[in-house]
Amino acid sequence: MLRYFFGIGAMLCIVWSEAWADAAKPLTCQAFTGRFIQLTTSAGRPFEIYTTGPGSSGTGILLLSGGRGLNAPVLRWADRLGAQNYRVEVVNFRPAHHGNDKSRLSAHAVIAREVAAIDFLSAPGRKVVTLGWGPRGARQAFEASAVAADRVAGTILCGGGLSVPNALMAKTKSLVLLIAFSPSMPPAQIRNFAVRMRMLGRPLFVQTYATSLQSVDPEGPGYDSPTAQAIWQRTRAFLARVDGLCRRCAPYRNYLFDYRN
Repeated sequence: MLRYFFGIGAMLCIVWSEAWADAAKPLTCQAFTGRFIQLTTSAGRPFEIYTTGPGSSGTGILLLSGGRGLNAPVLRWADRLGAQNYRVEVVNFRPAHHGNDKSRLSAHAVIAREVAAIDFLSAPGRKVVTLGWGPRGARQAFEASAVAADRVAGTILCGGGLSVPNALMAKTKSLVLLIAFSPSMPPAQIRNFAVRMRMLGRPLFVQTYATSLQSVDPEGPGYDSPTAQAIWQRTRAFLARVDGLCRRCAPYRNYLFDYRN
């Protein structure tokens, strides 16, 4: 049970490495419980996603790691999260033609894929949550929540997101959970982020841990530590709050009224 806990990875914040983002071997569905699906952006450009978890789930999670491709670690985390009855999507951020291993999508192309993935995840009655970990993943989660504000009800920032500009904050409509790690995220910066969010009237929940991202790596020895369990419990409580938002008014403007239809 505890081993599934941190794979729920999404919930766990991890430093994303380029080595993970550039998996050496092609992935197949044989190793995972979900499916690889091809979507297209609004401009008609194709890209691949991985989707897992029950299609009947009332909560959908878009996992954003800041990486460029689909690889085994993040897909395993998605599967474990899907096993907890969440519908999960992971986007392939590799360019369609990537002969150069260092080639990257433009910021516009990244957002276009995120929006298309959110559209696909937004089944009738389902609440959509973006979840990013590490500085790059958290920034992606915030951007996706801002550009698709009418479809995103919750945003989880794990170990990053403090430097997002006010203009981006102002566009979001979702509830936001910040999971902060004090060694790499100074208290003054966390307070500044909270003040800016609240000045803009954006509901924010903050939980700070006196440990590092690496210490709660679901692939490492800390996956069943008390800190890891505390993070997961806090995240599940946040997801339950998102799920309890009024379906008629989610994702806003009356989202402070927490009740079910």
